[in-house]
Amino acid sequence: MGLFSFLKASPEAQIQKANKLIANGEFARARNLVDGLEGDEAASTLEAALSGLRTMNLQEAVALANAGEFERAEEHLTLAEEFGSGVDEALRNARRAVREKQAAAPQKKQRAASGGGDMFGLGGGAMPAPPADGDDGVMYEESGSAKDNAPESIWTLPPDDPRLAVAMAMESYPEEMRERLLDLGTPFISAVSMIDGGDPKAAIAALSEWIEKEPAVRHERARAALNDGNIALAASDLASFGVEVGHQQVGQQHTAALLAQLLTQQGRLPEGIKVLETALRKEPKHLQLRGTLAHLLELSGQIERADEIARALVRDHPKDMGLYKLMARCRIRGGKRMGAMQVLESGLKSNCTTGTCGAQPFDVEAGRMLAQLYLEDGLDLKRAEGLIRQVKGARDSVTWLDEYLEVLLLKNRGETQLTVQIEALLEGVPEGDPRR
Repeated sequence: MGLFSFLKASPEAQIQKANKLIANGEFARARNLVDGLEGDEAASTLEAALSGLRTMNLQEAVALANAGEFERAEEHLTLAEEFGSGVDEALRNARRAVREKQAAAPQKKQRAASGGGDMFGLGGGAMPAPPADGDDGVMYEESGSAKDNAPESIWTLPPDDPRLAVAMAMESYPEEMRERLLDLGTPFISAVSMIDGGDPKAAIAALSEWIEKEPAVRHERARAALNDGNIALAASDLASFGVEVGHQQVGQQHTAALLAQLLTQQGRLPEGIKVLETALRKEPKHLQLRGTLAHLLELSGQIERADEIARALVRDHPKDMGLYKLMARCRIRGGKRMGAMQVLESGLKSNCTTGTCGAQPFDVEAGRMLAQLYLEDGLDLKRAEGLIRQVKGARDSVTWLDEYLEVLLLKNRGETQLTVQIEALLEGVPEGDPRR
């Protein structure tokens, strides 16, 4: 078997990997690995993963309560209860802490938390509750609040003002969204400028003041959250943005594609796929949406459907080597190794380096994949040797796979005494590693 055999990992290997993920605090990924496996060891690992998820949600609930985000705190309490076997002392303590913080919070904090539910279950409100009669829906405590700062025109700023650069960057946004954001004036742009200024936490706090007034601000707060490493908040804001404003292409990134990727990072792969499928009903030809869906389908094991989408995409975008590699991986997983070789050859030919065909640089990863397939299956030694030469000429560094290919090359040339080379390959490779 070749290296690609790791794609069909044994239950024992899955459990071992899940335990490593638990040790690193990646409880959602660990749960997904062992969920559905039988046996006492699998059950014990699943219980540990769920316990970790429960603890994380309890901690997040208390942290959100401290920040005045009481509705989101309640959602995390609900998730914590679902990950456990019922109500225990830890859950009761967390609920008590949230209630005490809510009771002690000033009115402004409570109003900020009064929003609708989050359809994606990510935490964070969707549509805010309607304001009471005669109330503009926002409460202010200080004369220096956003309400007292009448929106100063962005374009009256001097050329060297960093806020002007932020405003200019928004010129790539869709027209309606751009106008809605720029109409908020310089106080809002000042808040956005904190993101690029290296203070995403301050940006999150400042931008939160504008959320109820203008839902499109959620996009900027999601950017700030990503810069702060807060994937949960970024996903929550993008989900609400999709509901309140509508997913769309903003600059170089489609918001639905980004949300799907963030959901996947949280261990919510099926929901990420659903987001993309919904977005594609409105924009069926969108390249980024289709490409992201193909990748997520591959991750979910829906390899035939992923291959089909990638194949359709290649017809429209024949120079995208990433699509050829995706199809090749899908065909390898489906046991169609010859088909994988054919698609990689097509991709490399469409990206030739002769200088007469709109050439792109040689794709090192595709070259390695194709050489590996030829050598593992004992096919076309001459072509494999040529690919390895191209890889050597284009690679930035030598990888373990490069050394593996050299040993395979010796084997295909008839060398039988490979013990020393194999032992060198195995050095430093732990038990359970698919390279063994």
